[in-house]
Amino acid sequence: MSAPLADGGPALRLDRIHAGYGDRTVLEGLSLTVAAGEAYALIGPNGAGKSTAARVACGLLTPRSGAATVTGQGRGRIGLAPQESALFDRLTIRENLDVMARLGGLRRSARAVAVDRVLDRAGCAARADERISALSGGWRRRASLAAALVCGPGLLVLDEPTEGVDAATRTALALAVKTALAEGAGCLMISHDAAFVAAVASRVGVLSRGRLVAEGAPSDLLSRAFGAALRLTVRFPVRPPPRLESQMQDQGLEREADTVTWRRVGDDVDRVSAVLAAPVQAAGGEVSIRRPDLDDLLTQLTGPAR
Repeated sequence: MSAPLADGGPALRLDRIHAGYGDRTVLEGLSLTVAAGEAYALIGPNGAGKSTAARVACGLLTPRSGAATVTGQGRGRIGLAPQESALFDRLTIRENLDVMARLGGLRRSARAVAVDRVLDRAGCAARADERISALSGGWRRRASLAAALVCGPGLLVLDEPTEGVDAATRTALALAVKTALAEGAGCLMISHDAAFVAAVASRVGVLSRGRLVAEGAPSDLLSRAFGAALRLTVRFPVRPPPRLESQMQDQGLEREADTVTWRRVGDDVDRVSAVLAAPVQAAGGEVSIRRPDLDDLLTQLTGPAR
C-alpha cells in the first residue's frame, strides 16, 4: 500500500516492505527513511534487491506487504532517473523535458522556465536542441537527470546515475543532485560508484539478500568496520605467475574477479607491502595503500563480487 505524507515529513518511508516477482521474494522486511534534503544511497551486490526497492518507492511495483510512503502530493512528486534511459530518442533534450513537464502538470508559462532551469543545472544547455539518439551515454545520463528534476520533485530516485560516465559528467551530476537537496528534495540513490556515493550521500544502507545489514553515515560505517586499518591493493597488467599468487595468498591478499587485482585490508599493510614490493615489481605490478572505501565495506559485509 502507499500514501502521501504531510508536507514537512520525510521524503520517503519504506516500512517493513516484502516484495518480489512471481514465486521469488526479493525484499524481506526492508525499512528505511529518506529525509527531505538528504541523499540516501542503497548499495549492495547484484541481486540484493536495490532496484526492486527503487521500483517500490516509485510505485512501479506493489509490495506484498508493508507500506511505501512519499511526502507531499504522493507519487506525482517523484522524479525518476532509471538505469536504462526512458527518454524519446527522436526528440531533443529540450523537447523531452517539455513533454515531462507537461505530463507533470506544469502550465506553458512555467514549463519554459523549468526546462531552462534544469538544462542549466544538469549541464545540458549546450546540447539542448540535439536529439537523444545523437548523444553519448554520459549526455543521456545528464538528460535523464534533467527530466527527473524538471517538475521540482520532493523525492528524486536515481538508479545507477553514473554508470558509463566520465569524470566531468560525474561532477556535473553530483552538483545537480546537491542543488536539488539544498532546495529540500530527498534522494534515494542506487549506485555501485563508491566515490559518487561518498561525495553525495549523507547516509548509506547496505542491502544483502533483501535485508538491510548496515546503515549510517559513510564515515561512521567505515570507522566502525575498519578503525585505523588501511587497504593494500596490488594490480598487474596481466595475471601474475602462480608462485606470486601463492605468495600473495600467504600474506592474506584476496584476488578480485578481474584476476589481475589483489587486495587486503588490515593494520599491517606496511609490513605486507615491504614483503611483496620486489616480486610484484618484477612481475610488472604496482602496489598502493589508502584508506578503505565503501567497496571494501560492501565486500566485508556481503562477500566478494562474483
